[in-house]
Amino acid sequence: MKSLNARLNGLLTTDQFTYPQLRSMFFTLTLDQFFICFISLLSTALVSSVGEAAIAAVSMVSTVNGMVSLVFTSLATGGSIVVSRAKGSGDALEIRRAIGEVTGLCAAVSLTLSVLLFAASDPLVRLLYPKVEPLLIIYAVRYMRMMAISFIPFSVFNAIFCIFRSLGDTRSSLLLTVVINASHLLLSLLFINGLGLGVTGSGLSYIVARVLGMALALFWLFRHNLYHVRAADFFHFNPAVTREITALGIPMAVESLLMQGGMLLVQVYLARLTTTDLAAHAVANSLLNLYNTTASAMTALTATVCGQCFGAHRYDLTEQYSRNIIRVGRFVLLGTVLILYPLTPLLLRLYHATEQGTAIIYTALRIAVFSMPLIWCDGNLLTMVLRVTGDTVFVSTVSVLALALGRCALGYTLTIPLGLGVPGIWIALVFEWLLRAIALRIRFHGKGWMHQ
Repeated sequence: MKSLNARLNGLLTTDQFTYPQLRSMFFTLTLDQFFICFISLLSTALVSSVGEAAIAAVSMVSTVNGMVSLVFTSLATGGSIVVSRAKGSGDALEIRRAIGEVTGLCAAVSLTLSVLLFAASDPLVRLLYPKVEPLLIIYAVRYMRMMAISFIPFSVFNAIFCIFRSLGDTRSSLLLTVVINASHLLLSLLFINGLGLGVTGSGLSYIVARVLGMALALFWLFRHNLYHVRAADFFHFNPAVTREITALGIPMAVESLLMQGGMLLVQVYLARLTTTDLAAHAVANSLLNLYNTTASAMTALTATVCGQCFGAHRYDLTEQYSRNIIRVGRFVLLGTVLILYPLTPLLLRLYHATEQGTAIIYTALRIAVFSMPLIWCDGNLLTMVLRVTGDTVFVSTVSVLALALGRCALGYTLTIPLGLGVPGIWIALVFEWLLRAIALRIRFHGKGWMHQ
């Protein structure tokens, strides 16, 4: 253990950060992500207890909901990069402006999108899924509308959550995560199991929990107001800050829309499968999110560390930390898989999957999780490195093309014409990771990203 700590200290300690600092941030971020994913897993299990129709309906509209939410979350991510750069430069005024502007911008965008989604829910679901059972249509429309309402408070919560992370204040982000997700779980138990409201209960739990989360996030921001942020800053848009946020956020938002559009095509061809297949795919996705806890923590750590190094004009350290975090990340993911995979039977007890559905879930997980330590870091941590340096257009182009060739083209071919079913889409997912990893590694070695 001492030799391992000495090795990690040599890799990760510089005049900008120390290994103990990064270790503390990583474990806090991992707890943060684990809590998010575990509560999501329990929530999916609660919905599944209502029946396969309910979980299938939630899965059907998850892509459309994701398409909307990723627009304002992309802006929040772009704003958090601006905040981390400002933190690296030590400019308190720029930090304050970025905090206020990204929060106000996300709130305004989410309000507009939420109104549009609520109004278009019924015709949109019927257009996308004309041949599914009528009960699924009813459930899907109801759930989509309730999620649209929840996006408004969630956009404010998420913006402040990302800001705390970018400043390196992982404890505050963890607190916010615990409160909003614990509230969601308790409210889900009340509305779904206690009151028997089914899909409606799931939607209500999101709305109430996200309102509580927004209120706490605003309170916590003003209570620990190190940069003198005022409420008026949420309504003040400085052209220079706006340009910087949008230059980073808009390519990510466009990428998110195209990615979710591709995922919508995936959902359309997956709708040809049985309800059991759709439910198994949703459960497998929920379990994969649990494996992604440490991966997401590494991604958040990469954004904070590389963003602050880049903001301080330490391009040598930006590259050094990029390489070393990827090296460490491979071993972190390997350890995650070795710990979690044996626990899969225990985790599956939370669900009410049929014997056939359980077999599909295991097959999907085996395809994905044993590939993660080999290729995931290069295709995802490098994505964040290039984004914080401003190379967002290249990253977005690669991500969209990888999705088009992976889950859209190859996924359809394997899943429908070749008859592999759900495993086909998971094989295509791994192929998509590989394509992105190859392209981003070539870009990183070329060092064109340093001149963005």
